[in-house]
Amino acid sequence: MKAKTNKIIGYSLVVGILLSLAALPTMAYNCKPGDTECEQAKANMQQSQEEAADYTKKATSVEEIIEQLDTEIAELNGVIASNEAKVKKLNIEIKATEKKLSEEKSALAELLVNMHFSSDAEPILVIAGSTSISDLAEKAAREEVAKQEIAAASEKVKAAKEQLDKEKEEVEAVLRENESNRERLATKQSDQRELKAVYENKADDAEAVAAYWEKQVQAMAWTPPSNTTGSGSRWAGTGNTYPYRDNCPQDNVQYSAYGGAVCQCTSYASYKAYEKWGITNTWGGNAYSYENGAGRRVPNNGATTYVDSSPAANTIAIWKSGEYGHVAWVESVNADGSINISEYNVNWPSVGCYIGDYCSRSGVGSAGVRFLHFE
Repeated sequence: MKAKTNKIIGYSLVVGILLSLAALPTMAYNCKPGDTECEQAKANMQQSQEEAADYTKKATSVEEIIEQLDTEIAELNGVIASNEAKVKKLNIEIKATEKKLSEEKSALAELLVNMHFSSDAEPILVIAGSTSISDLAEKAAREEVAKQEIAAASEKVKAAKEQLDKEKEEVEAVLRENESNRERLATKQSDQRELKAVYENKADDAEAVAAYWEKQVQAMAWTPPSNTTGSGSRWAGTGNTYPYRDNCPQDNVQYSAYGGAVCQCTSYASYKAYEKWGITNTWGGNAYSYENGAGRRVPNNGATTYVDSSPAANTIAIWKSGEYGHVAWVESVNADGSINISEYNVNWPSVGCYIGDYCSRSGVGSAGVRFLHFE
């Protein structure tokens, strides 16, 4: 009985709150390059959203603990009810045993009195009533056997009563322990409800703060102007860090460790994402599949990727045209909405960019371009 009780209580002792924070997708608001006030508001909004999500998860976790405590209390109530029924049954048995014991003692006392007076008051009659010495001895022996049997019966009844009393004490001890455990669980349950309310209030507060900052960001958000400057111009504003650069442009077959064949645009853009964000291409090998990069996890900071039409530095630009499309790494964004990029395997001889080789361009139009973000 105690083992079952300890098992029930053990569940609540091992319950803990093990929570991990999950960053929310970055909102698709774009700040004008250099607008630090907008960027700070955006960061505040994202932080408040993450805090709200964190407190909501904690409240949900605490609710699960409360439900477990409800189950444990219900199980304890069942054990207590069963033990109370057993106590009632034992009490009935004890009363019956006590009555039987009393009757046996009365019978024993009466027999002993009768035997005493029969032996002591009229010994001559006893002897006279015996046909022989052996008859007298037989009567005495029967008397002694009767005494022993009654004494033995009395001891059995006494032992039975002692056993019943012991069982009653044990059951009552378990009832007291169960009641104490039930009160302890109820107290813990009350504490958890208070904690859940605290988390829910904090989540509401964080959501309110996030809504405030979102309004600020909306007021300051920048919509990049439609840029139609086309291919842009050759630009020498960045260095080539591609690890396969010495293989290009002649090597266009070997598959790189970052996704896509060596000297291809996908291989280079995926490498730049790895270099900056620590993320490996898991979405596919041609430009069209880069839309599938949305929703991926960035291992080194836990952020979630997303795709939109807002140009931003340290993103992958996606052109979905032709059979395979094209991708490039966005180095920076200009005030007019055009982008400065580095890339591989693009055919723009007019600006000095050739198939299978490295190129960097500035002032490239962003109209109609999709961007894979890693923030």
